[in-house]
Amino acid sequence: MDAANKPEVMSEAPAAEPEFSGFTMRSGNTTFIVGLHFSETSKETLEDKVKRLVKKEADPETD
Repeated sequence: MDAANKPEVMSEAPAAEPEFSGFTMRSGNTTFIVGLHFSETSKETLEDKVKRLVKKEADPETD
């Protein structure tokens, strides 16, 4: 088979990107893009996590 009759090889379509989970925040002239990721196997709820982080921030000695 010569080059003129050679079939064109198509590459596979790229995998679909996952939906973005996050938000943007603007401070002055700076825009922050904040991405969020949560483990699908975690036993801790979002509420539990926030409470734990607030307690840790209020009293860093208790860890």
